Amino acid sequence: MKQTIIAAVFLLLLGQSFAQSKLSIDNVYSVYLRNSGSIKEGDQIKGYYLFYQSDKVDRKTNEYTLQILDQNLNKVKDIKFQDSKNVVLLEAAYNGATLGFLFKNDDTKTLDMKMYDMTGKMVASFSNEIDKKAERRLALSYKVLNDDESHNKNMFDLKDEGFVSLYPVKEDGHFTYHLEFYLSAKKKQFSYTAEEEEKYALATYLGATDGLLLLDVTKKQKSEVTSHIVGINFYTHKKVFDITNKGNEEPFIPINMTTQKETGNILVMGSYYEPNANILKDASQGIGVYVYTTSGKLVSKALNSWTGDLSKFFNVSSKGKLEDIGYLYFHDIIQTNDGKVFAVAEGYKRVADGLGIAVNALSMMGGRVNGGGNTKMKVTDLVMLELNPRYKITKAMVYNKNANTYPTMLADMNSQHTLALLMKADGAFDYEFTLSNSDKTSFSVCYNDYERSKEFKGNVFHAIRYNGSGFSSDQINLSSKATSMNVQPAKQGYVVIMEYFKKEKKLDMRMEKLN
Repeated sequence: MKQTIIAAVFLLLLGQSFAQSKLSIDNVYSVYLRNSGSIKEGDQIKGYYLFYQSDKVDRKTNEYTLQILDQNLNKVKDIKFQDSKNVVLLEAAYNGATLGFLFKNDDTKTLDMKMYDMTGKMVASFSNEIDKKAERRLALSYKVLNDDESHNKNMFDLKDEGFVSLYPVKEDGHFTYHLEFYLSAKKKQFSYTAEEEEKYALATYLGATDGLLLLDVTKKQKSEVTSHIVGINFYTHKKVFDITNKGNEEPFIPINMTTQKETGNILVMGSYYEPNANILKDASQGIGVYVYTTSGKLVSKALNSWTGDLSKFFNVSSKGKLEDIGYLYFHDIIQTNDGKVFAVAEGYKRVADGLGIAVNALSMMGGRVNGGGNTKMKVTDLVMLELNPRYKITKAMVYNKNANTYPTMLADMNSQHTLALLMKADGAFDYEFTLSNSDKTSFSVCYNDYERSKEFKGNVFHAIRYNGSGFSSDQINLSSKATSMNVQPAKQGYVVIMEYFKKEKKLDMRMEKLN
């Protein structure tokens, strides 16, 4: 029913929509493009949403606008409201039915969630006082608000049921996690704070199925480190399962998940290790694919070893590093209608940081023990893996990119998985999004790159297209004088480019065809 309503809203503009391919919005006093996005019905683009400051009412008050567009950039709805200049939009997201906006109001000392449907009607609103514990959680989660580099770090969709915010908690010597659930369908909001026996429990969002939130939780008690897949039912507010491998089983660190098309089971892909391995220090043994029921029961597993299965396609070191690529972080798992499964990954590795080494040398000469890290992270190539119905890897394709570096004081740490999560949260990877057609016979994987050639020097947007039998590549050269720029998915074969010009107070959007 909800999808029918969404489709009906955009069909109202069908007569005029095909003529529109660009849009310019004036009086945009402030906007962060990370809080704009696409509206999807399944994998199909149905429109876009924008949130920006549209006016200064007086010294203490601003006017804000929520703009909803159709898939061809026609305006569907303007929602304007006035509020304090001390209101900050922390994050925004779309869940398939509603738009969610999480605000921090420094005047009222509240955290406010507002949800809108595609007609622009507010369907739910929640407000919570920011007490001392909440203030500490927010300080750990949102250190930099006014930038366009980071992605949504803490707010995630629960399919069409609502949203969840995931916060780290550091209290009384324990490090754990706290969840705030906002259910638009039931108009309910509730909190969940993990009560773990372990002193350390770091949680990251893995995904969601109908009624179930899935978390990747790393726990540490004394010297023992374990990885867990935790399932929490957001209707009953209870933990459904806590899956971990111990003893003679291969420890497994989940990286990405999807729902199995035929059964509704949970398909999880990640790295597996030798029994009794230290998952923070030891090298992984390969790529594992595990299938679980929604109650947490293991249905099947497939192990693809670095030295056996993967060595057919890559030169692999004994530590599971691919030559010239490094380790793999999985961005997406794609299931086509003919039963094939594709995994989209990106390489990353640790490299020496000449500046960091020099700074440390100077620090030691000056009597300081350490001035920073000796290494930095490097993002390498895009990798496409094809798996058979038993989830064994049958093909591997590498798409070369110009490597970019990610300096961080934490690069010297041993855990490759934790470093990848940090890089993902800070937008260090080049992967952008995946789009599929309605019958799942084709898809496009899109990513950014920087080209240095005689013909062009600058940012390039790439699309790897699969048509059911093979792959082809398209690209757009991106050159802009905008203050900030963002590329959004569009209908098959196109992308939407958003540019904000701060001096002119103007936001431009245009649809471009991939070459």
